[in-house]
Amino acid sequence: MNSLSWGIVVTVGIIFLIGSFGLAQRYRKRLRELSSKLDQAERRARLMEDMLNNINLGTWSYDSMTDSVSFISRAFIGITGYVPEDFTSRSAWEQIVYPEDTDRLHTMAYRVSRGETVVDSYRIVHGNGEIRWMEFRMIPTMNEFGQMVRLDGILTDITDKKKIEKELLEFEHRFSRLTELSPHPLLVQKDGRLTYVNPAGLRMLGVEKLDDIVGEEIYCILPPEEWEKARQRIRVIVEEEYGEAIEYQVLSRDGQLIQTEVTGVYDASSGSTVHVFYDISERKKVETALKESMERYRRLVELSPVAIALCHDGLIIYVNPEGLRILGASKLSDVVGTTPWDWVSEENRDWAEALMRDLVRNGSLPPEEMTLVRTDVEKLEALVVGIYDPAHASVEIVFEDITSRKMAERALLASEELNRHLVELSPLSIILHHNYKIAYINPAGTALYGAKMPEEMLGLTLMELLGPEDVEEVMTCISGQLEGQGNTPLIQHRMIRKDGGVLEVESVTTGLPHLGRGTAMTMVWDVTTRKKAEEERQTAEQKIRESEDRYFRLQMSLDQFSSDLFGVVKVEELNGRLVREARQVLDTCRISLMKIGADGAVVVTHGGKEVPDGVLQSIRERGPDRLPLCQLIDTLDGHYVKIGEMNGESRILCVGESSALLLIQAQRVWLETLSRYVNVLYDNFRVIEDLRRNVDQLASGQMMPQWLLRFMFHLSENERKRLSQDLHDAALQEQIIWYRRLNQLSANADLPARYREQLEEIEQGLLDVVYQIRITCNELRPPLLHEEGLERSLEALFEFTQMRTDYAIQFDYSDLGYVIHDDVIIGLYRTVQEMLSNAAKHSGASRVVIKLFSEDDRINLHYEDNGIGMDVDKTANTFNSMGIYGMKERIRSMEGCIAFASPAEGGLFIRISVPVRSTTG
Repeated sequence: MNSLSWGIVVTVGIIFLIGSFGLAQRYRKRLRELSSKLDQAERRARLMEDMLNNINLGTWSYDSMTDSVSFISRAFIGITGYVPEDFTSRSAWEQIVYPEDTDRLHTMAYRVSRGETVVDSYRIVHGNGEIRWMEFRMIPTMNEFGQMVRLDGILTDITDKKKIEKELLEFEHRFSRLTELSPHPLLVQKDGRLTYVNPAGLRMLGVEKLDDIVGEEIYCILPPEEWEKARQRIRVIVEEEYGEAIEYQVLSRDGQLIQTEVTGVYDASSGSTVHVFYDISERKKVETALKESMERYRRLVELSPVAIALCHDGLIIYVNPEGLRILGASKLSDVVGTTPWDWVSEENRDWAEALMRDLVRNGSLPPEEMTLVRTDVEKLEALVVGIYDPAHASVEIVFEDITSRKMAERALLASEELNRHLVELSPLSIILHHNYKIAYINPAGTALYGAKMPEEMLGLTLMELLGPEDVEEVMTCISGQLEGQGNTPLIQHRMIRKDGGVLEVESVTTGLPHLGRGTAMTMVWDVTTRKKAEEERQTAEQKIRESEDRYFRLQMSLDQFSSDLFGVVKVEELNGRLVREARQVLDTCRISLMKIGADGAVVVTHGGKEVPDGVLQSIRERGPDRLPLCQLIDTLDGHYVKIGEMNGESRILCVGESSALLLIQAQRVWLETLSRYVNVLYDNFRVIEDLRRNVDQLASGQMMPQWLLRFMFHLSENERKRLSQDLHDAALQEQIIWYRRLNQLSANADLPARYREQLEEIEQGLLDVVYQIRITCNELRPPLLHEEGLERSLEALFEFTQMRTDYAIQFDYSDLGYVIHDDVIIGLYRTVQEMLSNAAKHSGASRVVIKLFSEDDRINLHYEDNGIGMDVDKTANTFNSMGIYGMKERIRSMEGCIAFASPAEGGLFIRISVPVRSTTG
């Protein structure tokens, strides 16, 4: 290579070296800048890591390509309790997850693998073994192929937060349960409408379920007079966030007013007011009762037979009338303002003042005896008791005048010797015993028990003196008395004497606690003779009672029998009633009623068919026609009595056995009295039979006379009256009694529901029967006819008829101006009844007009309807047709006239006119 070429190469080399040096300088400068930035970034990273460690927030990074944890912060280690060496791969983390939360971890991993940023929480097993809650935020980094190449996470320990949340939920649950189980009603309202009511509130308001009242205005539970107060109350609660207790009247669904006391609070979070109710109905009653009690207490103090004084600040401020009387004061001002010891005798005054101080200090003063001085300077002995009331700083003193008692005690002490002599000389046996052993017995007791000396009885137990069958009863009574139950009642028992004899005795025991526990005195006296006399007297009284009962039963039998005879209209019915009564009273079925003809033939018509031969033989020997009437005759086989004769035949009542009852004079008189009753009726039946034959003969020849018609209608009305009375007094009252008993039974809450429903159906059926019986009674005997008159009775009849028929009734009435005879009133009323009945059954009318007026001393009754009418010529003269014949006969019995008319176009006209048969009213 020539020199030129080397020169060029050297020159180029120098230029390259110079350029390379410059480039190197620029790279070194850039490197220094990058190094500085890297140091700053590392410092910021360390600062960020320190911050994360300090805020207890763990961070980590996971490299998916190497399946390893590339970074874990110190805070992560502190939170989990594990070091980085414990997390060599992703599967290592699954080892510390709480087993029950593994599925949640897998779900999070799946979502992260799809590129989602996931925030969730689950439990892990801490390095120290504790179970702790962690909240994770995991942020995946995906490549262009949708594969996760990196996973960064943030971890926070939320165990304390979970505990707080759990405690909060438990608290809310307890509060909810407390509200539901609270015995006090609780209501929540918002904007004037109820949003919640607890079960106690539902019960108070009488509502079955919450949906029935939620949404309703709160004023629906208050009476109108409480509405304005409620509006003001809610406004105050909202403003002050609390409402003091206030009284309200609450209106339940059944209309009942409930006295309550209500406290309210405002819940700002929901904008609602919460109201707690306290049912104070009972408290109100108690307050009323307390006021009444205080008034009674005041009256009790005023009327108390014991003296009562009230003191305040050491001065008397009140004394009741008995206290004034004891102190000799004429008026209250004589005592008020004085001190209690002003009334104590001078020798007791200092002691009384000390007692008062003890009373205030101890709260009470036990009974103390002291001497008081009256206003008239007379001294008396008193028993004083005191009570201190710290609430009012007052003292209540109760004192009693015991002057007489103290004098009596002194007299008693003075007479103890006399009493000892009285015990010794007492004719009653007196025993003093301790723990049931005899410690003393008086001479009378010694003699009663058959001992010679009292010493023989000392030490014996009471059980040794009692009959074996009486030991338990007597000792039970005495034991109860020794336990403080008072004196024993009078006891009758047997006593065993020393010689083995048995006496009937009475005894009474009283305790003597002042002589020691278990000490008592028993007094015993012999009642053997008296017991025998009492037994004889009781036997005599029993015989007298039996005799009285017998007379009473026989008298009741006669009364009932005679009452029943008023309704008897047939001989056969009379005979049957006689046999039934004889059977019932004589308590035998062998009662026969027979008739014996003139030829001697015997026919048993009622009762038993067998008649003893001895009775028949006695009747034949005496002769049936010669037997005395209503006189009881005895035979060996039985008894008989001739009642009377009917149609030439003797009627004889026979008792087919020898009855011990008929040996008693009262029973014989009873049976003979029954026979006389029947004999009299036999005579009446014969008269009636003769009269009936005469009537038949008269009726067969001509029209029945008016007097007979009136008589027959009169009998009919009497029978209606009797039947109505019987229905009302017997059947109706019995139905009402049974209805009430059923009603009481169905009201029993313990009765099953299905039985209660059946009983209610029976009750309704009984009510229908009662109603029907009442209607029947009213139709048989109109209740207003005699009390209110014909007009008012007809109006009541029309009102009742129109409730059961389709036609309208027009009633025109003008004052008749007469006092009408009862026969005319009932006759017209029955006629109108028949007209209305025919109209309902046959006419098909829609309108009925009835007019009642008087004219020329006659009463006119006009009837008109717009029905189908009738053929007057054929129907009006037909016997029993549509009741027309009955109406005509009834009007004829009143000496009146009746006319019928029925136009061809329909309708019926009836004109009735009867004489007044009375004086001008």
